[in-house]
Order: sequence, then structure tokens, then C-alpha cells
Amino acid sequence: MEAAAPPVTTGSNTMADLFGRAAAIHGEHTFARHKAGDEWRDVSYAQAWDTIREIGLGLIDLGVQGGDRVCILANTRPEWSFCDFGAASTGAVVVPIYQTNSPKECEWVAANSEAVAVIAENADQVAKIVEVRENLPNLRHIIVMEPKGADAGAIPLDDVRARGRGHDAAELQARMDAVKPDDPFTFIYTSGTTGPPKGCVLTHGNYRSMLDMCTSLGVLRGGAEADVTYLFLPLAHSFALLIQLLAVDLGGTIAYFGGDTKQIIPEIG
Repeated sequence: MEAAAPPVTTGSNTMADLFGRAAAIHGEHTFARHKAGDEWRDVSYAQAWDTIREIGLGLIDLGVQGGDRVCILANTRPEWSFCDFGAASTGAVVVPIYQTNSPKECEWVAANSEAVAVIAENADQVAKIVEVRENLPNLRHIIVMEPKGADAGAIPLDDVRARGRGHDAAELQARMDAVKPDDPFTFIYTSGTTGPPKGCVLTHGNYRSMLDMCTSLGVLRGGAEADVTYLFLPLAHSFALLIQLLAVDLGGTIAYFGGDTKQIIPEIG
């Protein structure tokens, strides 16, 4: 008797439990493919979910509540996705900041969104937030993916994960179950060409509808023939974020560009 084919989509109602459902379906299938030096390395859905769950529980340990705003300030990389899904799983609202933003531009987004935490890529990105922190009264935590050289007050992401390992996974499941389709999932800020950037509130239901539309149009293949998608656009961009979510909903693989735009064509090859 042949094994049943996996479902085409996760069937999730919100983005909070999207990755957990995907991991339950696709397990050892590759979620992320990324460069480590000159080599490509793969991360399975199961491995990624372990990381995401730890981040989510670690944020809960830090006091992040459902509806709180969490900014991500980093280049496109697997950790961006891990933090995105980790924050969303707690019921927090993810607020992307372009990695090219100046300190004042970062201040505007973090202050306007009333962010309680900023997850930054490295010392340079942390420095932008430290420079304007006195103008961010709601900010309680700066978390850093690569802690080398970063301000001493920044919490390494690995430490957040360690905090998460001290919590029961049921805590995160309860948070995910509490999220409703009408709850905000993300604030996407405009480019600000005619004035200060404005935050567009997009709900979990908004993205579920967009994923269903994309699936009906065959934008990406899912199931046994799931596509590998090369991602180099900033994940702060609404289109890149949609493609990330769509790939996960369909059990696809995301290949993250290595950081050098001159190598995009060779990497795709």
C-alpha cells in the first residue's frame, strides 16, 4: 500500500502555527539552504522548528506578550526567518526594518510601532538602535544574532534560545492557539517618499488569503514536487515575506543568497 501524499498546504488559519504545521508534515525535508563559507548547508523543517520553538519560548521568558511588537533588523538569512516565525508563534506582531536604514530611520519604525524588542543582525545593526535607544521608551530588549563586537547590553540570540529550552512547549502551543485570523501579524512600513513611513497593518487572515490565492494560481509548486526558491530580496519587503510564507505553506525549500549580490547568478546555478 502506497503512503498517502502529504497535503498541498499546511491548512493553517494563522501565521502563528504555520511553521509548526509545516514541520509536522514535512519533517526531514529541507526548509533552508544557506552558504557557510563556500559550502551550501541544509536545515530540515524539523531542525528549523526546534530553533523557532526555542526562540518563541525565549521571547516569552523575556516577557513578550501577544500583541507586542518585535522588530527584525537584518539581511535576508535563515535567522531572519527563524526569528520571524518565533515571534509570530508567541502572538507578537513582527515589524521588519530594512537593514540599510539609518539610525534615525530605525528609530522612526521602532518608536512608531512601540516595539518592545529589536532583533538585530550584528554589532553594526545593534549600534544603530543603541544610538537612538533613549528615544524608544517602549524598548526593553535588544537581541543580536551575531554577538561578536556588539554592545554589551544586547542579548545573544543563542541565549534567548537557551532561555526557551527552560520552558514547556505547551506554553508556546497555547500562545499559537490564542491567535485569531483578525489579529495583526505584521506592520509593513512604506518607503516614506511623501513623508514619514506609515505602518500598514496586515493580519494573519490577510496572509492566509494571499497564500490561498497564490496556491490557486500555481505561483509555487508544493507537495512531492515542491520548488526550491532562491531568496535575495530583503525580508522587510512585503513580496519577499509573502514568498517566504508561501514556500513554507507548500513545504518548499528556500535557498538564501550568500550576501554578495555579485554571486547571485553563480549561486542560482
